[in-house]
Amino acid sequence: MYRHPTSEQNHATIKRVVTIFRNNMRQHRTLYIFLLVVLLASCSKTLPKVDQALLDAAEQGDATAQMKVALACDEAGAPEEAARWYALAAEQGVSEAQNNLGVMYKEGQGVSQDYAKAAYWFMKAAVQDNTLSQLNLGWLYHAGKGVRQDADSARYWYTQAAEKGHPTAWLNLGVLCLQQGDTVQAEIHLQQAESMGNEGARRLLEGIDRAREQKR
Repeated sequence: MYRHPTSEQNHATIKRVVTIFRNNMRQHRTLYIFLLVVLLASCSKTLPKVDQALLDAAEQGDATAQMKVALACDEAGAPEEAARWYALAAEQGVSEAQNNLGVMYKEGQGVSQDYAKAAYWFMKAAVQDNTLSQLNLGWLYHAGKGVRQDADSARYWYTQAAEKGHPTAWLNLGVLCLQQGDTVQAEIHLQQAESMGNEGARRLLEGIDRAREQKR
């Protein structure tokens, strides 16, 4: 995962490049100029430009503003800042922030990877009926990441998301049933996912059909 360099690292790197550039002014001049421009441009990608009024509101504790600042940081490729603002909004009960913070812990983006913390925040959002968190929490129970592996809990949370029309939740329910040897129920779930355009479900159904044909 890419992490933005610290300002100290940026300054040290720039200094080294400038020294090399000066020592090799007559050789590869065009290449060094290009590299220096690219480096300076990358170093300028710190925090996104955020409306000052919005930032002021976020700093004063407005949860909606904190969420908007977090999204802006996330979209601008500043994961550490995004995680910080998501956490502030999540602590105030914003379910989208709780889910997004959970994803960052799950993927190790902007924070150290921590499945237990991911599960904590997914649960916070899931009980608020956040569909994505229900799906994500189901996956953690299914895989046994950050929580004790529990097929019943995985099924419960997948079902919550599936009933709201999430195709991946239907797919995962199908996979869970296949792992438990229940092909009939798996096909029902996979057909639901396929009807929503899920390609993974279509491929699994084709595989079930081929296996059935080979047994005849």
